[in-house]
Amino acid sequence: MKLIWLDLETTGLDPEHDRILEIAVSEADFNTPFDARPIYHEVFPIHPGAILDGFVKDMHTKNGLLKECYERYEEVKHIWPLHTYVTTREALCALIPKAESREETPVLAGSSIHFDHDFLKHNIPLLAARFSHRHYDVSSVKLFCESLGMPRFPKAEAHRAREDVLESIDHAKKCVTWLS
Repeated sequence: MKLIWLDLETTGLDPEHDRILEIAVSEADFNTPFDARPIYHEVFPIHPGAILDGFVKDMHTKNGLLKECYERYEEVKHIWPLHTYVTTREALCALIPKAESREETPVLAGSSIHFDHDFLKHNIPLLAARFSHRHYDVSSVKLFCESLGMPRFPKAEAHRAREDVLESIDHAKKCVTWLS
């Protein structure tokens, strides 16, 4: 079974109304969950005139993501919005094939990964359907460990998909070390 470490950056918290801005995906074997290798990254186009929540706009302006989204829009505006999730779905479905058996169904991994899974279900349902209903949720593991006395780890607050995948893996490793 594979663990699919995934993180999304979005324009907000509502999968029905907000959009995905960035996705990063890494893959690991279930028995070696922290030996993940990156397999996909994409920044999605967004129209420079799009109206965004002030908090989101400020956060993604500071970290440079909105600039990359606007640049991406300029690259694909002649086919946008058709491009938006179609190429991502095709690429990720090729990288994450449908499992032959229930035991081989990949499990999504990451921090508060249910949030990302909900966005996939709404925006890229064919991909979302390839994952187990179970999640390898680092946020839950951290909360469990903190309830037993583990000190809270500082979050980098990068709010960039690649960095957040790496941070989730790092925090999961720290929890294992603390529990040992």
